[in-house]
Amino acid sequence: MSKVLYYLKSPFLLAAVVCAIVFYTGLVPVRQKNLYASPVPIGKAVWIHGSVSSNPSKSSSGKTYTAKIRVSEVKSSTENMQIKSSASGDVTVRLPSSIVESVYPGKLYSISNGSVLVEEGEILSCSGRWSENQGAFVVDSVVHEGHGGGFWGELMHFRAMCRLIFKRLMFSWGLAGGLVLSLLSGSREYLEDGIGDAFRAAGLSHILALSGMHLSFFSSIVGGLGKRFGKRVMPFFQLLGILFFVWFAGLSPSLFRALLCSLITLTAKFVFCKNVDTLEVLACTFLIHSVIIPNDMFSVAFMLSYGALAGILIFSSLINRLISPVVPPQISGSLSASTGAQIATCPISVGVFGSFAPIGIFSTVIVSPLISFFITLSLLFIIFSFALPFLSPFFGGIMNLMYGLVAGIVRFFARVPPVQISG
Repeated sequence: MSKVLYYLKSPFLLAAVVCAIVFYTGLVPVRQKNLYASPVPIGKAVWIHGSVSSNPSKSSSGKTYTAKIRVSEVKSSTENMQIKSSASGDVTVRLPSSIVESVYPGKLYSISNGSVLVEEGEILSCSGRWSENQGAFVVDSVVHEGHGGGFWGELMHFRAMCRLIFKRLMFSWGLAGGLVLSLLSGSREYLEDGIGDAFRAAGLSHILALSGMHLSFFSSIVGGLGKRFGKRVMPFFQLLGILFFVWFAGLSPSLFRALLCSLITLTAKFVFCKNVDTLEVLACTFLIHSVIIPNDMFSVAFMLSYGALAGILIFSSLINRLISPVVPPQISGSLSASTGAQIATCPISVGVFGSFAPIGIFSTVIVSPLISFFITLSLLFIIFSFALPFLSPFFGGIMNLMYGLVAGIVRFFARVPPVQISG
């Protein structure tokens, strides 16, 4: 009871609850950032020019990729004239897979305008048309025009090349490499057919989505290396690890949430030399995230990410006290956390997908430790593969044995049908 009263007095928690109510009920509209602005309406545009501002994401059909372009120029065309105008803001584009994958290993296409590198910071000129049904500019052809100038442009181009080199190594590892690529960079081009659906059916979608689990794991590894230099230095190593992972993987809503939580926690530990309440940190993160990137608020990834962590923090301790007399302590903590996350995200899953997968309570307890070991092993083998390339096939073979175990367990849990909620 005292903890409930403590939370009721928390200004961050109260502010987060009030903001969530007024925004998600529509009482106060959320002002979107980086909206398209130009004398030429986007519906009449036949050509756009600008820099890629998001990682390309492959559609479920595999035929197209979705990305955002920060536009600077647009053209419209009529029977009598062509109008070119300046523009600003983000435009969602849908690009044919043959264009995006033209530089990917193992993806053989023949395109007339050469290879196109579609990564953040790269400058593209796209011809096509706006589709109201898809809410995106549907691209017919693309011309790659280099990358942004200055230090930031060079840094983002270096990132793009690093991601491409990483994809080439993971391609050589086969199915296991496809899973490693998804876990460490958010790219799903090489995932085995059907395995993404199996993760979702087993209630394990959060494992494939870049999230706090991946960030915390990477931070812990780097922080462990920094611990050798003293506890005061360890937070700096953790911060470097966090920033590197986010820079390389890109800012998804769940990963940005994890980044803000980590930065607030590390700052409190280093500046004030004390631990902070995690639920208050989450509330503070929600407020900051909503101000910086309000566009994220209505994305499914945003709601599931915040909902899952809130459920763990609110319900897991109570659930653990209830089940600890009958459940071994080795798994009661994980089972309680998984149940708390499911309780909080169930309404979101039902509202968005019309169903939820309660089997995720149990599958998470078993698969999450396996994935942690899988990532640990992959990071170790990646370092060795770059240092000793001739051993890469051997490491890939070991990873594929591990992948077979993980995939088999995921498919086993995926056989349990989800609970369907009719509208």
